[in-house]
Amino acid sequence: MSETTELRRWLTTGADAIKRARAHLDAINVFPVADSDTGTNIYLTLQEGNRAVAKLPDDATHREVVAAFARGALLGARGNSGVIVSQYLSGFLTAIDEHGGLAKAKPQAIAEALEQAAEAAYRAVSSPVEGTILTVARAAAKGARDAVGAKAGREATAVAAVVSARAALARTHEELPSARDAGVVDAGAAGLVLQLEMLAETLAGRDALLALDEVEWEIRDGRTVIRAAGASDHGVPGGGAYEVMFVVDLEDVDNATTGVDIAALRAALEAIGDSVTVSAGHGVAQAHVHTDAPHRGVMIADDVHARQIVVRSLLVGHAGDRAATGIVALTSCPGLAEPLADAGAVVLVVPNPAKLKKRELRRAVKDASGVSAVVVAGNPQLKAVAQAVATRRRSWRMTVIDAAHEAQLISAVAAAALATPGEDLHALMQDAVRRTRTASTSVDALDDDLDRLVDLDSDVVTLILARGVPESIGDSVRASVAAAAPYADVHVYEGEHGEPGILIGVETLGDE
Repeated sequence: MSETTELRRWLTTGADAIKRARAHLDAINVFPVADSDTGTNIYLTLQEGNRAVAKLPDDATHREVVAAFARGALLGARGNSGVIVSQYLSGFLTAIDEHGGLAKAKPQAIAEALEQAAEAAYRAVSSPVEGTILTVARAAAKGARDAVGAKAGREATAVAAVVSARAALARTHEELPSARDAGVVDAGAAGLVLQLEMLAETLAGRDALLALDEVEWEIRDGRTVIRAAGASDHGVPGGGAYEVMFVVDLEDVDNATTGVDIAALRAALEAIGDSVTVSAGHGVAQAHVHTDAPHRGVMIADDVHARQIVVRSLLVGHAGDRAATGIVALTSCPGLAEPLADAGAVVLVVPNPAKLKKRELRRAVKDASGVSAVVVAGNPQLKAVAQAVATRRRSWRMTVIDAAHEAQLISAVAAAALATPGEDLHALMQDAVRRTRTASTSVDALDDDLDRLVDLDSDVVTLILARGVPESIGDSVRASVAAAAPYADVHVYEGEHGEPGILIGVETLGDE
């Protein structure tokens, strides 16, 4: 048996367990936001880790498997829960590898690895909350440590960790107010328990847990009303209505550190929202925040030369309805992240279009839907990458709108937001693009370009302003547009981009 057989088996069965429970975990997701995506986020995170391992040869060393999974999971981490789980498993795997690998791990090594994993999970979170996945992580470590103190073998130590983790999971229903109100246990904690259960079965056999009592995830006691996670009455507590995530490379091509201050990055994100996690390892850092100012999150990301900058609205369901066609918007304007997310798109912000990686786009497509996605770009370079990804055989569920201007991007996403169930999103979006004339201009040439583009058939005039262009310019534009097209709406956005100074889109009325 290979030194990595047990390790690979655990990583695979752990992901499979989450996949089977994914819908249920999504349904009980009420913390930190009831957005019905905890199961999906953990599964996609583990899937990326296992995909990285699958690329290794069969004779890869234990350390190589650990490094591949940890880096893949960190880069692919989704949401608060995904980041925490990636850090937890990375901490456990690194510690186990230092003890000679999972197959050789003695009880003491397992207990120490679980303790280091719990510490890594706590470090990832800016403001730890008890009654969550963190509490379960610490309980599992204590259960294992107590078993070692009682001179248990490695199999019994792993089972003891599950017993303690399950007990802590049951308590999350009372310890976490949002879980108590909804009549559920914490979804992230339940996901972690599944990972520990698969670890115990890997080490002690598939029947190792049969005699143990399981924990009900939904508590129906005659007083509690089970509510569907993501229902509008939950709202978005405190921190913000948008999720911003991004990846920072901590090493350059010469393997030298880039000088990114992780503590300063964490502090900057804490200043604009909550649910902050910043997790670093294997040359990269993954950052996450819930905020009401997504453009500020994107600007923080841009300041540290981040990539894979994803923005989505927590008030608009994505993972909760993964059977629907999703919308992915690619933009080089940080200021457009908020309105595009409000319209229901998963937004991938790429300040430098030349640096978009296909992997980042594929991730955004997965975030948008489990079935199919329509991708629309606001820049020719971004569109080219999207088309290249769509032509690959495995990207059959992705279609690309023929648009290459930020104003056309806005028109297309707005059209999708107004679609009724069953309508052809691709056709609606493409029609909106067809009806949108565009220009890239400056403050001095703005009036001439508007005179050329606006006429009586104009329905919507869109202006996207670069950094430094005063928003007050919109007042004069509204006055001039009113004279040429009295019934046209004028929308002005602060794009927060560099050049060109002003992007214009003029959408004409549709066919009657």
